[in-house]
Amino acid sequence: MELSFGNQHVLAVVGFMVVLLFCKQMLECMHSLLQVWQSCAAHACCCNYGQGEMLRGGVLAVLLTFSVCQPLIFVCVTTAANYLRGRDGYWTVNFVQLHFNNSAFPHRHSKSESLRRPLARSMEVSSTTVDVQLLIMPFAIAACCTTYIWFGMKATGGFSEDPGWDAHLFQCRRMQVYEAAYALETCFVLFVLLSLTADPSQFEYCVVCALLCTFIIMYFSAQGRCKSASDSASENIISILLFATLNMLISVFVAQNWAATQPVKMFSAVVLCSFTLMLVGVHMGVTEDTRAGHVILIRTVLSCACSLYFVVMLAADANSL
Repeated sequence: MELSFGNQHVLAVVGFMVVLLFCKQMLECMHSLLQVWQSCAAHACCCNYGQGEMLRGGVLAVLLTFSVCQPLIFVCVTTAANYLRGRDGYWTVNFVQLHFNNSAFPHRHSKSESLRRPLARSMEVSSTTVDVQLLIMPFAIAACCTTYIWFGMKATGGFSEDPGWDAHLFQCRRMQVYEAAYALETCFVLFVLLSLTADPSQFEYCVVCALLCTFIIMYFSAQGRCKSASDSASENIISILLFATLNMLISVFVAQNWAATQPVKMFSAVVLCSFTLMLVGVHMGVTEDTRAGHVILIRTVLSCACSLYFVVMLAADANSL
C-alpha cells in the first residue's frame, strides 16, 4: 500500500491558507507583519543608523513569514526541485505491521517437553509506504496556526509589555489555546522525526512515543510557568525522574534504530535528539524573570529549524541519498 502527496492535498493546503488569510485576525497579523517589513526597509535606507534594530526586525520578519507560510513553502520547494532536476523526487517512509499466528508459539507443559521453534511463515508482515510530505504537512499547518495565534495576540496588544512567563499569563483563554496548539505541533514533529529515525517503523510505536515525549515536554512547560510554587523536594524529584525517562526513551529509540550507512535516518536522529533536549532545556531554565516573548521566540526558532531540515530533504530527493 502506498500513500502519496497528490494534487488533492495541494488544493487542500491552498484552500486552508486562503481561508486563513480571509480571517479578520489574520488580516491584522499581516498588517503588523507588513509594518515590520516597512520598518526594516526604512532602517536599511539609513547608513550607519539602527543596524541592530534593523537586524532584529529583519530576522523577526523572516522568521514569522517562514513560520506562517510553511505549508506553501513545502509545496513550492517540492515543485521547484522536481522542475529543476527534470524528474519527480521521492522521500518516503515505511510503516510495517506484524501479524503473528499465536498458535505457532507454544508454551512448555513439562520439563521433558521440547519446544518447537516458530517458523518464518508463522508471522506475516505488511507494509505501507507513505510520502513524507504527507506526514510533515500536519506539522506545518499546526505551526502556522500556532504562530498565527500568538502573533495575533501581539497584533492586538496582548504582548505590548512583554509579560512574564508565569501562571498569571495563562489565565487568558487565548494563551491556553496557544499552548494546546503548540502541544499538537510538538506531537506532530516528534512523530515525523521518530518515524524517519526508525524507518521502517511501526506506526503505533511511533505514535505512543511521540505522545509520551510530548506529555513530558508539556509537563516541564507547565512547571516552568509555576516556578514560585514548585520548590518542593517532591516536585524536583518528579522533574528529575521525568527528565531521565525522556532521555532514556529517546536514547534507546535512537540506539535501537541507528544506521550510520543511511544518512536520512542518521540526520533525523540527530535532529530528534537536538530538538527534544533543547526544548526541554528551555523550559527547565525558565525563571521568574523570564519573558513570554523569549520562550515563544525560542519555540518558534526550534520549529523553524526542523522545518528547514524538512525543506532540505524535500529538495535533495532524500530517497536517493
